This record gives sequence, C-alpha cells and structure tokens, in this order.
Amino acid sequence: MIQRMSSARNLSEMKRWTYILPVIVFIYVICYIDRTNISFALPHLKTDMHLSGAQEGLASGVFFWGYLLLQIPGGYLAERWSAKRWVAILMVLWSVAAIASGLTHTFGELLLARFLLGVAEGGVQPALMTTIRSWFPFSERSRAFAIFKLYTPIAAIVAAPFSGIILTFADWRWMFIIQGSAPLIVGLIAWLAVIRDTPAKAGWLSANERNYIENSRIEEGEPLKHRGTIKAALTSRIVWHFTLIYTLTQMGLLGLTLWMPSVLKQAFHTDMQVGLVAMLPQVAAGFAIILVGRSADRRGGHVAHMSAVLGAGAVILAAASLISGQQKWLLLGAMILGTAASIAWYGPFWATVTKLTPVAAAGAGMGLINGVGNLGSFFGPYIGGWLSDLSGGGYALTQVFFGAVFAVAALLVLPLRKKLREAADLARVDATPAEAEQASASNPA
Repeated sequence: MIQRMSSARNLSEMKRWTYILPVIVFIYVICYIDRTNISFALPHLKTDMHLSGAQEGLASGVFFWGYLLLQIPGGYLAERWSAKRWVAILMVLWSVAAIASGLTHTFGELLLARFLLGVAEGGVQPALMTTIRSWFPFSERSRAFAIFKLYTPIAAIVAAPFSGIILTFADWRWMFIIQGSAPLIVGLIAWLAVIRDTPAKAGWLSANERNYIENSRIEEGEPLKHRGTIKAALTSRIVWHFTLIYTLTQMGLLGLTLWMPSVLKQAFHTDMQVGLVAMLPQVAAGFAIILVGRSADRRGGHVAHMSAVLGAGAVILAAASLISGQQKWLLLGAMILGTAASIAWYGPFWATVTKLTPVAAAGAGMGLINGVGNLGSFFGPYIGGWLSDLSGGGYALTQVFFGAVFAVAALLVLPLRKKLREAADLARVDATPAEAEQASASNPA
C-alpha cells in the first residue's frame, strides 16, 4: 500500500513530463509536416504550374530564408515577453500561410506563401526551447530536449501516409489546406490549455513539483528570470561556437539524406519494400535520441556523449561510400546506425547550450544557433551536388566530405568539457540566498 501511494505521488509530481513535453512535441510534429509536405506536392505542382527543376528547388528552399528571420527575435520575445502568447500568435500566422499555399495559382504566389510559412515557423522553435529551459533543470534537459527531438522521426513516419491518403482522395491544394488547419484547430487549443511560461503560473502543478523545478535551477546557478538582449547573443563567442557546431551537424545530416534515397531503390526494389525499410532508421533514431539523452543526464559527460555520437556519424558516413546496393543488409545496418548517430547528439547539445550560454544571451542566442545552423541544410545540397558532379555523378566524394564535416563537429565539441566543469564549480556561487528566498516566497508550501 505504501509503495503504491509513493508511486502515485511520484507520478503526480512529474507533470512537467506528461503535460508540457507531449504538447510541445505535437506542435512541432505539425510544424515539421507543414514544412516538408511540399516534397509530396512537387510532382503535382510541376504539372499544374509547369515548374522547371530550378523552380522546384527554389519553392522548397525559400522556406529556409523566411525561417531565419524570426529566430533571434523569437527567442528574445519568448524570454522577455511570453513564450505562450508568442507561439499562439505564430501558430495562427503559420496556419494562414500553410493554407494559403493551397490557394496559390502562380509560382510567385507559391513562393510568397512558402516564404511567409518559414517566417511564422521560424520563431516557434526558439520559443519552445525557452519553454523547456524554464520547466526543466539542467540535470533533466538532455532527456527533455531528446524527447522534443522525437518530432523528427515521428514526422518522418507520419508525413508520408498522411500526405499520401489526402493526395489519393483529393489534390495537393487540399493537402496544404488540411495539414495547415491542424495547428489552428488542434494545436492552438492544446497549447493554450496546458502551457504556461513558468511553473509558478501553472495552476495544475503541485507545490512539490514547482518547488523542485525552481529550487533545482537555483542550485545549479541559473536565475529564474532572464533579461537577455539581442546584442549579447550576437557578440557572444560561445554562442557562435555553438552555431558553427550546429551548422556542421546539419550539413552532415544532409549527407545521409543525399545518400539513402540513391541506394535504397537499388537494394530494395519495390516501393512497398522501400517504404517499410525506410521506417526502420527513423524508429532506431527515436530510441537512440532517448537513450543518449537519458545517459547524459544520469551519468553526466554531456561532451563525451556528443563527441562519441558525432564521431560515430563521421565514420559511418565516410564508410558508406564503400557500400554498394547489392549489399542490402549491410546497407540497411549502416542506414540505421547512421540515422541514429546523425541526431542522437541533440539532447546533450541543447542542454549544454542552455548551461553555457550567458544569461544575457540566452533566448536570442538559441534563436541564433538554430537559425544560422539551419542554413547548413540550405547550402548542403549545393555542396553535395557540386561534389557529386566533380566525381562523375557518384556519391563517394560527397559522403567522405560530409563524414569529415561530422568529424570536425566532434572536435569542436571537445573544448566544451572544460567550460562545463567551470560552470558547475560556479553554480553554488551563483545560487544566491536572495534567489532561494524568492523561489520560496513565490511557492508557499
């Protein structure tokens, strides 16, 4: 009986995991689907709008230029004003832009709709990350950010059948309209009902859990209220260090994207086989994200976890150039390991960002890292295509290059070990009695 009561009490004090994170993941799964669904529409757009290959590429890539615009302001406003209100506004705007994509009739209208979709979505991720930082102490953030990153494999598994069903019974216009309506109808309701900017504002949270979250953050030397500035983010060396690492990892991730489709069809000949096999790396990636994030929180060594995973990604990407389509099981194993390695570093990385980024640069800094880093996904295809042309159409040189990119990222992670140790040593000094008293006063027992 005592054990059951203890278990029930523990579950009641874990609402930060069962309330906050599911809503955040759901929001960004929808976001990711709206971002990538144009790949399913392009064959139809090519026919209806008579698009050239260059126009197809521009229609896909213009999103990322819009996506960059609100990254820094998005993190700043979420921190200084309200993540809850800011994301709610952006969800309405992104829904309107996504629906508008289905109402376009010219290439120019399509570009404008996709650009505005990128602008609206660009402010969402740094705001969600700011929310995670407010709700989870550093000792839990690798797991929290790892769970957030599950949006990638979930969206990859869900997007194809979701889009395929709509395109089977309707057309690309309805696909944009239906998928664009989801955040406004479902996501916005869930967001407003559950999310609060801080634990102190959540009436559904127990006093014990609220005290645990805020006291843990204070003990770790982190102030409960941040007053960051955009200038501090732009002038912070550590923020630019993180930005370089993130840019390289996004380019390295593209190495897998370029390689896998070209050989999957050779190894597994039917569309049904390719579809089923393509799900396995995503499932493995989901497990890897959680396991690495959990291990980093429980054992420490965030830098060791990141460098090991990035190093493994480097080896797998470079070695992939030696695998032919006839070695299908070896190919499948490399795909599974490579996909897992390409994103499993995410939890420890963003936990480290929230720990080492100066308080004055926190919100805007996360936006800068994510925004500029994602340009790696934009420039990567051009570099990969140039290297493929240079090598006569093959992917060997491309894979070696992207493997080297991951290796450089792994090396850039190593200097962070010393900085994390220094931050841990300063944590007790930063946790001032005044802040501890403030947390107790705002959360009476």
